[in-house]
Amino acid sequence: MNKKLIASAMGLVMAGGMGLANADVKIYGQIDLSLLATDSDAAGFEDDINMRSQNSAIGIKGTEDLGNGLSAFFQMEYESDIANGGNFGTGRDQFVGLKMESFGKLTFGTTSTAYKSPGSKIDPFYRTPLQSRDVGLQSNLHSGKGEEGQGRGTNMVRYDSPSLGGLGLTATYQFDSNKGDGEDDDPYSVGLTFKGGGLYAAASYISTQQNDDNAAAQILARYDIGDFSMHAIYEFDMGLITAQGNNGFLAGLPRNGSAQDDGADNYSIGATYTIGNNLIGADWGQRIDGSNGVDGIAGTGDDIQEYDTWRIAAYHSFSKRTRVYAGYTNTDYDAKGEDERIALGIRHNF
Repeated sequence: MNKKLIASAMGLVMAGGMGLANADVKIYGQIDLSLLATDSDAAGFEDDINMRSQNSAIGIKGTEDLGNGLSAFFQMEYESDIANGGNFGTGRDQFVGLKMESFGKLTFGTTSTAYKSPGSKIDPFYRTPLQSRDVGLQSNLHSGKGEEGQGRGTNMVRYDSPSLGGLGLTATYQFDSNKGDGEDDDPYSVGLTFKGGGLYAAASYISTQQNDDNAAAQILARYDIGDFSMHAIYEFDMGLITAQGNNGFLAGLPRNGSAQDDGADNYSIGATYTIGNNLIGADWGQRIDGSNGVDGIAGTGDDIQEYDTWRIAAYHSFSKRTRVYAGYTNTDYDAKGEDERIALGIRHNF
């Protein structure tokens, strides 16, 4: 990370009324630090207790009224690992765009796909070591950054429609930045959302266009009844979830090769209950039909990715910006045994 770039960005914000008299610009971020105990049955893994900074980040964002209902907006966000010296890491959301109330928003740069965006809305422990995408309650298509179906797409243009009776449309298209890799794929995603009457629901589809087997679709929902909330997600694999496996693409499997039509579907259900400044939640999920036998590639036999997983966790909010959390997760793989994690952490938003 170029520290001069950060200094320049901060200087831009500090300029305030001098250079940005007509713009609304703010510094924002999240500081998250936890103690994480991990225990795995995988061969060669050593049990460990360590400090972890989960998605701590700092950024600047702003808008400018251009008149006639048109506005410009931007965001630049960077990760920071405060557990290991606080050095700035890779960028997260980095984009610029235009918004018109009657038309919607056009965003250019690096931001979430239409597949990833809804997933965070149903995860009460999003951006902690207990988040759904890290423990198998959601697939890897909700995480990472790149051009292979990851949750945060690079070289992307994104469209968000205005809300029409609670209904919204999101669509993304990515431009292949490396035509020399033999893939020549331009990933895209599209999704519909609905919000109203205590219900949030979404359906979305993503494809890398590498071949006919690299796509996925999902439906999800959250329903709030007072202090009680229920949520569920089902991800239908058309090769892309299987290709990525549980922790990235399976070793030896070509990224532009077939991942098989009948891939590994993901689903999970969960609920939370809020008591004053406290929230407690529990979830259970599975990955099913995870056969991935590929001729000539070792380690890709039947059921290599199937598992059951569950999570129980809670947090206490001291204020709107500061909370502590704790939880336990267990993911039991058919092929390698159990992965367990226990986390105790604190988060401050600013």
